[in-house]
Amino acid sequence: MHICERKDFYSDFFGNPDISEREKYKYYTLNDPDILAEKEKIRKIVAKKGLSSVMNDTKWLKLQNAIKQLPFPPPYIDKLIIDDKTYEEVKISKAPHWLGNWEPFYNEGMHLFFTIEYIKVRPCYAEHSGTLVGPKIFDETEEFKLLLTALNIPYEEDEGIFTIFGYR
Repeated sequence: MHICERKDFYSDFFGNPDISEREKYKYYTLNDPDILAEKEKIRKIVAKKGLSSVMNDTKWLKLQNAIKQLPFPPPYIDKLIIDDKTYEEVKISKAPHWLGNWEPFYNEGMHLFFTIEYIKVRPCYAEHSGTLVGPKIFDETEEFKLLLTALNIPYEEDEGIFTIFGYR
């Protein structure tokens, strides 16, 4: 398929509300030649680093969908397999002033799941109130913890930061 035809196909495919997110993700990751090459590259890096998969596509998709139940999409920062950052270098502030983009990859949201080594989530949000007034802090830590537990998603919590590992 020529690149222009592929773009048109994907535009129609990803815009179709009758196709589930799981079907869209699976089709794309199993059929796009560029993604297949990326998967092979990631597979080699994972093997070289001696990592094992912790999350699978189904768990990531369930988490991505369940986030919509929360009062706001919690901020997160991700560490991709190809990134050369240490665990300590991947930091998220105590009360971020931004929301997380948990949208599917084709809406420029989360990265493709197989590329995520881990994400650090801080389920708090600091809303600017004015120059002379401190920000209003929204905290959904308990709701987020309940959501992870209900979905059986493994995580580590340290001082209000939840780390969800794709690989370990």
